[in-house]
Amino acid sequence: MKIIRINLESNEINYEEISRDSKYFLLGARGLTSQIVNDEVPPNCDPLGTKNKLIIANGILAGSPFPNSARTSIGAKSPLTNGIKEANVGGRPAMMLARYGIRAIVLENQSADLKIISIHENQIKILPEEEYKGLGNYKLHKKLKNTYGDKIGIYSIGPAGEFMMRAASVAANDLEGYPSRHAARGGLGAVMGSKNVKAIVIIPPKVSRVKIHDIKKFREVSKPFAQNLANTKQVFSTFGTPLMMRPMNEYGGIPTKNFHMGSFDKIENITGEKLHEIVTARGGKKRLACIPTCVIKCSNLVLDKYGNHITSSLEYETMALNGTNLLIDDIDSLAKIDHLCDDVGIDTIEFGGTVGVAMDCGKIDWGNAERVFEILDTEIRNNTAEGQLYGNGVKIIGKTLKAQRIPEVKGQGISAYDCRVFKAMGVTYATSPMGADHTSGAAIAGRVASQHKNYGELTKNENKFDLSFELQIYTAVLDSMGCCYFIGPSYENMEIIANAINAMYNLNLTRDDVIKIGINIIRTELEFNEKAGITHEMNDIPEFFRTESSEPTGLKYTFDKDDLKAFWSRLDTHEF
Repeated sequence: MKIIRINLESNEINYEEISRDSKYFLLGARGLTSQIVNDEVPPNCDPLGTKNKLIIANGILAGSPFPNSARTSIGAKSPLTNGIKEANVGGRPAMMLARYGIRAIVLENQSADLKIISIHENQIKILPEEEYKGLGNYKLHKKLKNTYGDKIGIYSIGPAGEFMMRAASVAANDLEGYPSRHAARGGLGAVMGSKNVKAIVIIPPKVSRVKIHDIKKFREVSKPFAQNLANTKQVFSTFGTPLMMRPMNEYGGIPTKNFHMGSFDKIENITGEKLHEIVTARGGKKRLACIPTCVIKCSNLVLDKYGNHITSSLEYETMALNGTNLLIDDIDSLAKIDHLCDDVGIDTIEFGGTVGVAMDCGKIDWGNAERVFEILDTEIRNNTAEGQLYGNGVKIIGKTLKAQRIPEVKGQGISAYDCRVFKAMGVTYATSPMGADHTSGAAIAGRVASQHKNYGELTKNENKFDLSFELQIYTAVLDSMGCCYFIGPSYENMEIIANAINAMYNLNLTRDDVIKIGINIIRTELEFNEKAGITHEMNDIPEFFRTESSEPTGLKYTFDKDDLKAFWSRLDTHEF
């Protein structure tokens, strides 16, 4: 495996082999992006300046048949948080990069004009492509497929990324060919835009360069694990993440009206069951995989009433932040918002939180879906002043409008779980190096980090520091493998990961060795943040979560601030 470094100012391309004695040997995906950012990016640099780097990296298990192992991590210094950031994404391209023997692409410096990077066999080309300027991801991907072929993999940005809006995402094309998968959080599309790179195109290789030391032993590990996932995730496979809409509402923890409430009286109109009914009635698709190795297959493809594609896939986070949070109760409206976000290239979570603040301040009427469409399709797409207001995230619009309630941590908008109800998720929001990022340690209902520990009741503080801490460590491991966290960030699965790595690379890692990989990733991220001024003193949530109770539960956020500041002191002492 190798790292490819592309200097966009000089067009120089360098190759760095990852040998067994390299510091990067057991670092993939998030582990690799965070290490390179910490080693090479000045912590106080401008995230949209020449000194930031954008790293696109595969996982340790990429290219193998390990289940759900073909995700890409994209990392940089975040324009939203000013700290370290990694966002990962499914789609086609990660597997193609792995098959070329590429562990990571590092984009350095900045191009003076818009570029497309193409990868084909032993050739990497940096091409001026002004004809693609301003295109949304849908038109862009169609044009790229016409030029390079239907089977290509693509990483790209929409207009929001070109305009360096701080909530911009990086799109990857899905297995059906749509630009629907996004490394969305943290504004990494803006960093790609600052490099003046519109897209990276990967033409499928003829022969895979991925090597597995002992394929028989590897399959002995991966095959039963894959079968167990497929068998135990049947309901989740059918309904996907939107299945969570109704239960999160019943818990009283779904963001509603900019987190004024935790339940929505019109939830029945936008449940996962309702979406399933609409998709199947219109001839859409369910049980789709978002990556080639996925065995869970929880994605969907949504058609409008005339049979035209709207979006794929419509997920819980998008439905909650742009549905209940904005009092929009129509699935077709949510699907259109998702489509427009994917097209202009902006994070649906950050966008929904941003519009929620605007509605709370009286700038938009609650439930006004038509105005939301206009903001995306006219304001953001054309880089108007209003577009900049809504494209730069929750924190910036909150400060601009002098809002009293701004749901963000370290500059990143809070996702679709009320931290007054989902206590461990609230700990993750407050302490993650990434800002308010649920995927850093998603303590959703029913999830535990170990089968031999008791983490207490969902809405109680008891043992939630342990739960969040362990989930954050195990998730860092899965991210580094290039795995979807739906396979389970758990103590038990760390043993399976160790065995898979051993079979692939001829090693003798233990479960403890794998857990140490996660610990070291977190340590690296905290180290960068500390140098960038994102300190433990910032480990907290917005004050309104402490002073206002969430209705209908009546719960408040009650974790001690000093305990949150000291959260990561357990890195050296925690017993797993």
